[in-house]
Amino acid sequence: MSKQEILDNLRDAIVKQNINGTVEATKAALAAGIPAFDAINEGLSVGMKIVGDKFEAAEIYLPQIMMSAKAMNAAMEILTPELAKEKTGEGVGTAIT
Repeated sequence: MSKQEILDNLRDAIVKQNINGTVEATKAALAAGIPAFDAINEGLSVGMKIVGDKFEAAEIYLPQIMMSAKAMNAAMEILTPELAKEKTGEGVGTAIT
């Protein structure tokens, strides 16, 4: 499965309010070597944007948003430790005075 297909699965799981599907897609993304930051920005956040757009267009209502948010939180529980690992690998930088 390509990186884009995995990110699309993350997006779709959020849009469909599928908590278990979001957890599985998140684990699949990490197993495929997709950085946690990319999974969030290119998959999960895109899904939440679509959910927000659907709410604005009155295609879905508050209960569906809450289910999508629960799915997002389930994914973040998995991704947060990975973000910490990714962040520790970065250097602070060099200050030039």
